[in-house]
Amino acid sequence: MADGGSSQTAVLRPPRGRPLALDAGTVAVWGTVLGAAAYLLARLAPDVHGKPLFEDEAVAGLVAARPLPEVVETVMWERGGGPLHFLLSHLTLAVEPSAYALRWVSVLFALATIPLLYDLGRRLAGPFAGGAAAVVGATSSLLTVYGSFGRMYALYAFASTLAIDLFVRAVERRTGRAAFAAALAAWLLPAIHPYGAILVASEALVALWLWRGRPLRPALPTLAVGLAMLPFAWADLRLAQRFAVGLDGEERLAGPSDAWGQVGRAIAASAGGSYWLAGFAIAFMLAGAVVLWRSQRAFVALAAVALLAPPVLLMIVRTGSAPGLSPRHLIFALPLAAGLIGAATARLLRDAGTAVRVAAAVLLVAVTVLAPTGGIRDPRDWWNDVLGGGPPDTALGSPGELALPTTWLRGNVGEGDVLFPYSPVFLGAIDAAGQGQTIPYSQASLIERSMERIPSPAPGLVVSVPVGSSQVDLDSLRARLGRDFEPHLLGSWLLIESRGPLADDHTVLRSIYHALRSARLSIRGDRRVELSWYFNVTLAALCTSVRSYGDRCPPPVPTVSG
Repeated sequence: MADGGSSQTAVLRPPRGRPLALDAGTVAVWGTVLGAAAYLLARLAPDVHGKPLFEDEAVAGLVAARPLPEVVETVMWERGGGPLHFLLSHLTLAVEPSAYALRWVSVLFALATIPLLYDLGRRLAGPFAGGAAAVVGATSSLLTVYGSFGRMYALYAFASTLAIDLFVRAVERRTGRAAFAAALAAWLLPAIHPYGAILVASEALVALWLWRGRPLRPALPTLAVGLAMLPFAWADLRLAQRFAVGLDGEERLAGPSDAWGQVGRAIAASAGGSYWLAGFAIAFMLAGAVVLWRSQRAFVALAAVALLAPPVLLMIVRTGSAPGLSPRHLIFALPLAAGLIGAATARLLRDAGTAVRVAAAVLLVAVTVLAPTGGIRDPRDWWNDVLGGGPPDTALGSPGELALPTTWLRGNVGEGDVLFPYSPVFLGAIDAAGQGQTIPYSQASLIERSMERIPSPAPGLVVSVPVGSSQVDLDSLRARLGRDFEPHLLGSWLLIESRGPLADDHTVLRSIYHALRSARLSIRGDRRVELSWYFNVTLAALCTSVRSYGDRCPPPVPTVSG
């Protein structure tokens, strides 16, 4: 077995120490890589300010805006998961306290992924394969959507590509130093996202198969890096507890169609676009696996294990989500798919002349750019589709719709005020809302853990409700709320204020429940039905938390019918 590279690959590379000749083929490859990066930047830059802010981005921003020890405590203990993106966001917000600064961080990591994809493809099957891999990545739905999204997914894609690239390099060189560098890159994965452990475990299995226990001493630094990942296992267990039981209290197993469907969507989002093109992507991936089997067997084995493990695990591990997996969680499929497709493309054109290769590069760019997206949809459009229904500039998280509520928040939110929940409104005013303490909305256990970090008494409370195009009967709402609350209808958002002090945790939770229940009973209009899901989830979780204090929830809110 020759895992270090085939003679075909060696022919495509210049001798060590000799500069690469700038022939037409080389210019075409580098032009393709630079063009891919430029295309991705052109896709992402308008979305930084053009896409509405989303509640998942609010989680990253509002957690990261707090003092650093609290950030670590919230992520590692309260929420669970990887802390690295939150720490980077904390540093970013210290320089520029803006939601859009978080999006630019994602843009930078998405762009940095493109040259790494080139290097991965180059290591596998030469420069042309690298150029093809860069194009696949730059036009993938995963990067064109999450490359401007203010969460960890662009960083996750970058770290996954770096880890796989250095893994292939370590297999080529077979030195302790190369293995240690690959292990350090792998360490980043669980520090960013819990599902990164799947790629780490896949690399470990293949590495153990190659190593077979010999020699031991050069492997010790790599094993030490493995031990350094154990703190993330604790955070991942906290995250797993949050999703152990569904909203209806029942544990579930994902069905085979759901489990495999998520992997199919991840591949479609990585390379195929719409589902009919995803079939061609899978065919090219399989062809790439055949091409690389003799020369890069370790990479092929890694791709197989990493892509097959998620659906298998999903079918045997109980989870309360449905089905507990999303293509964005499997963004490590992107470099695997790009590398395999790049290798297949290079093999197909191995004996072609320069002109044919240049024409093929142009054709590849055209197909991937013009192909319809698929596998995922942009979550930032969801609020507008469900509650707004108007053009993008009227979406709930758009700058126009946030102008009034964020202006109000900047003049009224003070240090220590409780904010509920993680909302685009609070993210839009993060320079002021970052002083507050934010409570999540969807799970009672997470709500109760969040209360542990909130000192009592709380000086004030602001509850955010996304009413969209619905109408709010303010007179009825004021009557239901009572004199301790004041509603503010500011465009598409309803902010319910309660000035404190709120004596204790029980008072805070009961006040939030009262504000939301009153708002639900006072909303009229054609979007009332869509809002019912939001109210059902928030009120159910809050009611469970209120009961934990020995109290009873007010009578249930009548179910909204169409």
